[in-house]
Amino acid sequence: MKNGKSNLKNSLICGQSPSDDSLYEDLFDGMIHQGPVSMYIVSGGSYSYVNRHFCELVGYGQSELLSGSITPENLIHPEDLPIIQTRISTDYDAQNIYARYRVRAFRSDGQLRHVEIHSTKKQWQGKNVLFGTVIDITSEVTANLQLKENEERLNSLFAYNPDAVFTFDIEGNFKTANLGCETLSGYSIAEILQLTFTPMIVAQDLPTALLHFSNALNGITETYEITIIRKDGDRRNMLVTNFPMKAGGSIIGAYGIAKDITAEINYKKLMEELVFFDPLTRLPNRKLFEDRVKQAIEKSCYEKTQPTVLFLNLDRFKFINDSFGHQFGDEFLKDIAQRLLDHVEQSGTVGRFAGDEFAVLLPDLAPPQVLDLAERLNEALAKSFEALGHSVSISASIGIAFSIGPEETADGLIKKADAAMYYTKKYKTNQYTIYSEELDQQSAYRLTIERELKSAITKQEMVLHYQPITDLKSGQLSAMEALIRWNHPELGLVPPDSFIPVSEESGQIVSIGRWVLHTACAQNKAWQDQAYPPIKICVNISTIQLQQPNFVQTVKAILQETGLSAKWLELEVTESILLVDTDLLKYSLQSLKELGVSMSIDDFGTGYTSLSYLRQFSFDRVKIDRSFIEDISKDLNGKTITATIISLAHQLNMTVVAEGIEDKTQLTFLQGAHCDEGQGYYFGRPLPAELHDLSTQFKIRP
Repeated sequence: MKNGKSNLKNSLICGQSPSDDSLYEDLFDGMIHQGPVSMYIVSGGSYSYVNRHFCELVGYGQSELLSGSITPENLIHPEDLPIIQTRISTDYDAQNIYARYRVRAFRSDGQLRHVEIHSTKKQWQGKNVLFGTVIDITSEVTANLQLKENEERLNSLFAYNPDAVFTFDIEGNFKTANLGCETLSGYSIAEILQLTFTPMIVAQDLPTALLHFSNALNGITETYEITIIRKDGDRRNMLVTNFPMKAGGSIIGAYGIAKDITAEINYKKLMEELVFFDPLTRLPNRKLFEDRVKQAIEKSCYEKTQPTVLFLNLDRFKFINDSFGHQFGDEFLKDIAQRLLDHVEQSGTVGRFAGDEFAVLLPDLAPPQVLDLAERLNEALAKSFEALGHSVSISASIGIAFSIGPEETADGLIKKADAAMYYTKKYKTNQYTIYSEELDQQSAYRLTIERELKSAITKQEMVLHYQPITDLKSGQLSAMEALIRWNHPELGLVPPDSFIPVSEESGQIVSIGRWVLHTACAQNKAWQDQAYPPIKICVNISTIQLQQPNFVQTVKAILQETGLSAKWLELEVTESILLVDTDLLKYSLQSLKELGVSMSIDDFGTGYTSLSYLRQFSFDRVKIDRSFIEDISKDLNGKTITATIISLAHQLNMTVVAEGIEDKTQLTFLQGAHCDEGQGYYFGRPLPAELHDLSTQFKIRP
């Protein structure tokens, strides 16, 4: 090292006086050898001089470098080595004295460094000599590479983002736009860059977009929803985020990212419809209707209005649905919904609660207008409806409840209207009923009936009374009809009209019906075991019982359990049961007939029976409704109707029983019309089995 440094020093100070040697030596050592920049001299392909900083840069000692064991070929990356080799081997050229290039070099520990070489070429003693400086630019290159990678990432985020990414200048003009913008808007990027954002946004959302764009220019980042109109006219819902775009510390525009959320919005609407709307009619369901009633009540506190709820139940809809099919029923309900909407003002709400239940909210109509609307609604519903080749009309039972003020609740008001509707449906005195506290008491009574009914059989509160049926020719007892009574410890004797409908609605009629059938059959067998002449026991069955798939098996099991022969049992059905399900009915009736059980039609003349049904089913007996028998004494049309029914039934080989005979006049007419049997107070009231004296009743003479 000393010799190399001396040679260089001597060559630099050659021609100077000895007195200057010390000064130049110090200058050389401070400026060159100890300098903060790596310096070198290459001669003949090897290093002839390196300073201390160069040694530190490459990690080798000066002796290793100057001895020729470590040459530029050992330090330079193989891919960059041709640059150095060309520089060394090229002959001296005055035009190519100075050069600057960047290469990769290896340190002694294997680390790769990026360096910038400043090279000067000279002719020295007939040789090409290269000397110059080496600057470590690893940090700069690394930073540039990182910057380039970041730029590529950002460009990828921009170019390949499936969402629309764009920038605006301060005037709202598009400055950049990615492919996502094309997909979302339908415009090409070239077309987008000629536009501002305002023409794309629907009119009602434009103020929102302008506000958030302005906020972005003021340094505020916000996310919001708007709707745009695509180039093809289609509308798309977007979730947009705007944030400021800065350069040189100043805001020069805004960035934007827009995501297409049309599918999410549509799905949300669908979920809301499923939660809040009836899927068939698209009317608000009970949940949404209750919310609107609540809002109307709250609003009435300061607007001094009286919200009203109308509860509508369609009469005989189940019969229509079962008779013409569910497809017809669905179309029918949609038409009902439209008719209601056509007559209710926009401020009102029409909702559907269940299959045949609708409700109407009138937030601000006066009571006289409400009553007028109720009448008009029934008139609208009564108009003939035609679909799928059928034409039907219907009426509705309506209940009306007026809000009593701020203390009213949505649920309470709806329940009041429901209670009033139930009264209309049950008694049919008017087209509608206005709620009163008296109706509340009736509802409470009905709820008590439903609750207590569940344990009435196990508590042995149910009893059967038996009413005699007499042969009008012989005067002999020919049958007994079993009639259920409920002897409640607190409510007293509850009439069947009060609890049978409730039991049918709650499904308890199945267990009650089985108990009645079993008890009646057991009692009839007991009378036979007491050596009384055998007679039929007549038991009423409901539609719900007959619709049970195992009903025939139930009857068969009860007959086996009680030991009663099937020929001494008669089951009575009402006329309306014949229209429920013809196939199921036909199967059940045929099976019961095969079992040996007799069948009769009760309350004949009040329902929907036609001759075709009487012809299809082999009924054994027809029971004429008491309303026609009452007319006999009043010299009304009852005589003609009764005589006609008797004649028709006989022609169809059916026995006729007259219900409700109370006097001699009625009996005499019926005997003259050849009525077979009679039942009523004239022969005996319904009594418990133990109060009947059958020994006397079998000798009765009219």
